[in-house]
Amino acid sequence: MKNYEVIVSDKALADLDEVAKFIASIHRPESGHNFVNRILGTLASLSYTADIFRYSPFTFAKRIHPKAKTINIINHRWTVVFHIEKNFVMIDRIVPSKQIA
Repeated sequence: MKNYEVIVSDKALADLDEVAKFIASIHRPESGHNFVNRILGTLASLSYTADIFRYSPFTFAKRIHPKAKTINIINHRWTVVFHIEKNFVMIDRIVPSKQIA
């Protein structure tokens, strides 16, 4: 099993900020930060699980990167689009799952 270093792109960081703002607007401000921490914990697990995911069949993901892979997180409400590049897992975007289909 290969281990990768997980790198979050600027666009994915902007997506996380939007997620935090959205959750904070519905609940308390700290809820947004806690939610983002849950997402980051899930993303960290890609360091050793990224190889098991197949290339995404979704056009949306392929437009982001030709060899994009996807994973649904947090009760299948969010989709993480990522790709593997040498020894790195590059997190490209984090979008609502309904946007992918």
